[in-house]
Amino acid sequence: MALHINPLDGIFIGDFFGFLISLPIALFLAFWFSAIKHRVFAILGALLGSFIGFVAIYAWIGTLVSDPPVLSSNPGAAFFASALFCSILGLAGGVLVDVLVASRSNRDYRRPAHE
Repeated sequence: MALHINPLDGIFIGDFFGFLISLPIALFLAFWFSAIKHRVFAILGALLGSFIGFVAIYAWIGTLVSDPPVLSSNPGAAFFASALFCSILGLAGGVLVDVLVASRSNRDYRRPAHE
């Protein structure tokens, strides 16, 4: 079954607004938890993680909707699933990029030796 994107579909609208609600949460927490000098990388990682969550939720819930209704999915389920899942994946993406950047430039993050 092919995935068809219909912007007027209730599932897409619920998923999109859940994604929009999750962005301030994920971006703020990624900025706040970041330990690197250039926090823009952690924020970009959080944005990418949230977008991956948006696509995953739409692909998953979009496949549950069929012409003869086998499983019932509604826009409210898509909204709350997207809001929670995109927030979680956004924070995970921000932390992952934070760890990768810190490991690449570990000279900046070493503690000075006490004398």
